[in-house]
Amino acid sequence: MKKAAAALLFFAGVFMVGAQGNTDFIVQGETLVKYRGRDRDVRIPADLHINRIGSRAFSGALVYTVNIPVGVDSIDEQAFAGCSFLKAVSLPNTLSTIGRRAFFNCVLLETINIPRSLRVIEDGAFFNCNSLKIIDMPDTVKSIGRRAFSGCLAMETLQISRRTRVSSDTFMGIPCEITWKD
Repeated sequence: MKKAAAALLFFAGVFMVGAQGNTDFIVQGETLVKYRGRDRDVRIPADLHINRIGSRAFSGALVYTVNIPVGVDSIDEQAFAGCSFLKAVSLPNTLSTIGRRAFFNCVLLETINIPRSLRVIEDGAFFNCNSLKIIDMPDTVKSIGRRAFSGCLAMETLQISRRTRVSSDTFMGIPCEITWKD
């Protein structure tokens, strides 16, 4: 195996995988369990063959942008919580669930695309994303949890389907008016 090829180490059921000889990503089964890299602009390699971003996988990491590959189906609880420098996330068109407090306190997060594959946004998913400005929620989203967008103080535009289930406090404290589609 060439040194430039992906490194693969096995230790107690955890695979440490990294492109070009580093071990930036720790993968267990089909779950990315931890990002240990130093890159600020992160492109998760598709050849990791993951289907989920695990709980707290990026929590507190000093990242600016994250590109999540096609094939990822869910982002678990607090996966990106406290990533205070995170500005943009690119979600794949295979994503169906954003977990509880997945992006909690990502205070600089401005941009996130919501793919048509998304079905569920759990409680507090974007709580305190102070810089998030525009959300165009596809009508494929079936439910949005409690306080999912609370504290999004820069929100200018929020469009959502009337068929999407929300609670009375899903959008608590946002400064803009909600535009109901359909």
